[in-house]
Amino acid sequence: MTTASPTVDEHVAPARSIAHESAELTRISRGVVAFNLGYLALAWLVALGAIAVFWLHPAWYTFVLAFLVVSSRQQALLNCEHEAVHRKFLPNRKLNERVGRYLTAAPVGSPFGAARARHLSHHQLLGRPEDPDRELHQGEDKETRGGLVRYFANALLGGYAGMILMGPRVKTEPASSSARADLISLVVVQGAIFAGLTLTTAWWVYPALWLAPLASATAFCHLLRSFVEHAITESESEAHSNRLITIRSNLLERAIVAPYYMNYHAEHHILPAVPAPRLAELQHRISARPDAPTILVRPSYGAAIRRYLRELSR
Repeated sequence: MTTASPTVDEHVAPARSIAHESAELTRISRGVVAFNLGYLALAWLVALGAIAVFWLHPAWYTFVLAFLVVSSRQQALLNCEHEAVHRKFLPNRKLNERVGRYLTAAPVGSPFGAARARHLSHHQLLGRPEDPDRELHQGEDKETRGGLVRYFANALLGGYAGMILMGPRVKTEPASSSARADLISLVVVQGAIFAGLTLTTAWWVYPALWLAPLASATAFCHLLRSFVEHAITESESEAHSNRLITIRSNLLERAIVAPYYMNYHAEHHILPAVPAPRLAELQHRISARPDAPTILVRPSYGAAIRRYLRELSR
């Protein structure tokens, strides 16, 4: 439903001068490091705390609550991985990779090296047919209302978990050493989570309250976020072919769908080196510039999906 788009660089080159004018935006300060580590620790504590609440007070409603809370914190871990992929979670490169691989990526089934190659390729190829993430926001299965509903329903039922969380490798990806490290981290970390939950609760808690949320709600929210942050309707295609989209969002969406400032998506694509906690400041500086690129601002993820469905044929 959309046409080929020019590269992002053709639209955001004027805004890149902000990096030279405001070098402090890209600096990984002690405050940013403290925030990142605190956010990561809290994500783990909240997820494990939700499981503990269910175990201590078993009921259908505590199970549902734990399921949703765990899913939201798994999404938060994915977004912490995103920061590590861009080497801006921690200033030390080796420590950044180890934390990114073992504490953010592997726990949610994401192979860190493969995810990094795919995501950085996505940044370079945004708007082009070669974009490895193009299938997440374009395609024949998304050109009708029924097709888009089936697409998201399939995601919620677990059909897209493998594609999203452990998607196909890209040509630019490092070969065997990275793939081996990915596999080792996945086996070790998932084994540790299984062992920890088995020792403190029961073996079935791992598939019920870690794998099941990951394969369904977490994958669905990840796919929904990716779609809204990149897909454009026919009426938007002429003015926003650069696919620079940001979402105001709301507290519920920022907790479940787009934690860790991921709703500032256009700003991230314009200057990927800016740490997530500073994206709001980057948005303010870009909006004040007369040479700023055109950005599509959406009120929320839900509103964007409703508008998209209205413009599709049955």
